[in-house]
Formats: sequence, C-alpha cells, structure tokens
Amino acid sequence: MTPEKIVAIKKQLRKGEPEGEIREQLVNEGYSNEEIAKAFMPAAYDMRAWYLSFAILFALVGFVLFLTSNSWLLFVFASLLFLAYKREIKRLGK
Repeated sequence: MTPEKIVAIKKQLRKGEPEGEIREQLVNEGYSNEEIAKAFMPAAYDMRAWYLSFAILFALVGFVLFLTSNSWLLFVFASLLFLAYKREIKRLGK
C-alpha cells in the first residue's frame, strides 16, 4: 500500500466515513489484512522532549525550593520524569 493511499484513507476517516466501509472497500480492491491493519495503525507519539524539558525545569525549581523551604517534592517529580524519559528511549528503541 502506498503512502498516498494511506493519506487518502486518513482523509476519508476525518470526513466521517465509517472505518468498516473503508476496510471493506480495501478488501474489494485486493489489499491483504496486514496491509489494511498498517493503514489504520494509530500514530506513535514521541514525548521525550517534553519529559526531558519538564524534568530539568522541575529539578531546577526543586533545587531552589529545597534551599528555601527544605522541600523534596519537586525533586521526586523530576526524578519520575527522568525515569519516564529513559523508558521512552527504550520503548522507541525497540
């Protein structure tokens, strides 16, 4: 299935055509079930930049809060965001 065909399918879905009718039309055109499944796969989002930016921001603000009020809360949030960042790298690497 060509990328142009996939773009056309996504346009049909945005216009409100039922997915079942589009799948049936693709089967009638001779596409295999694997090709049809690839056309309807959801987009994979890359959240690494968001995780890293907010982790750094929380770490900096957490450092200031730790110095002023002895609070560890934002350090904990920053470490969790760094952990999410590392997991996202592993997930996208597979």
